[in-house]
Amino acid sequence: MSSSKILMPDTMARKSWNMLILAATVWYTWTIPLFLVPKIGVPSWSLWVNLALTVIFLFDILLHFRTAILDDGELITNREAIHERYLKGFFFFDLMASIPWDLLLWLMGFWEIAVWASAIRMLRIFRLPHLLRVHGTAMPATITEQLFITNFWVLTITSWCASIWMSIVEIQEGDDLTAFIIKGYYWTVTTMASVGYGDITPQTNAGRIFAMFVMLLGVAVYAFIIGHISTLIVNVNLLRKQNKEKIEQLAAFMQQYDLPSTLQNDIFSFYRHYLMEHSAGGASILKDLPNKLSDRIHQHVNIYLLRRCPLFKKASQELLEALGAKMSTEMFLPSEQIIRIGEVGNEMYILVHGVVAVTNESGELIAKLRTKDVFGEIALLQDTVRMANIKAITACNTLKLHKEDFDQVMASFPEFRKELRTIQMHRVGLESSHSKLPA
Repeated sequence: MSSSKILMPDTMARKSWNMLILAATVWYTWTIPLFLVPKIGVPSWSLWVNLALTVIFLFDILLHFRTAILDDGELITNREAIHERYLKGFFFFDLMASIPWDLLLWLMGFWEIAVWASAIRMLRIFRLPHLLRVHGTAMPATITEQLFITNFWVLTITSWCASIWMSIVEIQEGDDLTAFIIKGYYWTVTTMASVGYGDITPQTNAGRIFAMFVMLLGVAVYAFIIGHISTLIVNVNLLRKQNKEKIEQLAAFMQQYDLPSTLQNDIFSFYRHYLMEHSAGGASILKDLPNKLSDRIHQHVNIYLLRRCPLFKKASQELLEALGAKMSTEMFLPSEQIIRIGEVGNEMYILVHGVVAVTNESGELIAKLRTKDVFGEIALLQDTVRMANIKAITACNTLKLHKEDFDQVMASFPEFRKELRTIQMHRVGLESSHSKLPA
């Protein structure tokens, strides 16, 4: 289907719209607990605000059905694929948070229930990471994003604590509603940040018990915030400095030897992929482990990935360990051909990271394979030619098992080799009907 009317996620208009949705989410985080206080209630003007935000939220759902998704470095613009992913993802939360349950119940006369129904809008909280990372990448959140999320949760906790305090205490003589609300937030902030200044003190047992709870909560919250932010700043700054130095050294090396621009682009594409993998995939942690532990982890990962292959679902642990030890890694750059139609197949691949396209002889797209998918395994069972083209869409890491190594291992497991004959006949039938897993 044509993607001409599909919106790109990195445009300024889309980013600005996400900021509007973010502001609306923050608004509900602050106002919903406040309006649940019986002494305050729901002001009439807020109903018009809720109605306007309802229209905005419903329009946001429509935009999600028409916005491209960046997944594992691949920009998905196919409308059916976008619809499927959104319906399986946040659609339910967005729909529940967009329907004006409070307004509907209010019109039907259920006043008390209507106030509490507004809390459903806070389901939008689960969309915070997506709103901040409009590209939808799998990269770790930046320090700005993490700081915002941390402050958002502090605001949420503060709003709820202030609302509970306002529900417990009485409005002092001479205070209007505005002064009462300000005092509620003032008491909450001073109590959570320290132990209060003593100018506002609870006069009831319920108030004193709640005050003790808020003091203990404040100690835990601010201890977590200070420790989390300090660690975050140190780690992010160190990682950025290391990555910057590596990129500068790489650029200087390429400039020194006057490498062609196409080669430089391929190198930078790989290096961005490399940095993403090592910042998010735990590879740096494995380097710090002893060789024996690191080898055992890699062996476990290989076995886990092999079990996803239909050929080895019933294989014994001993057989999988032997096959895992024979596997090697291979990296492919974007647009690099992995398998060509007509060539003799001699190896099986497991996609560890990235996206590849499976096409037929006329170039028609058959399927897209992603992380943990397996392809080319029929070549392990028989001498055959490849029946589909497979090309890397993004930078890809793969595990490869060669037919010679497979035959060597199978020589020690003759019983399992017999079981593969039935699977072989089934897979040959699939290949002849254009399965997405080519030979």
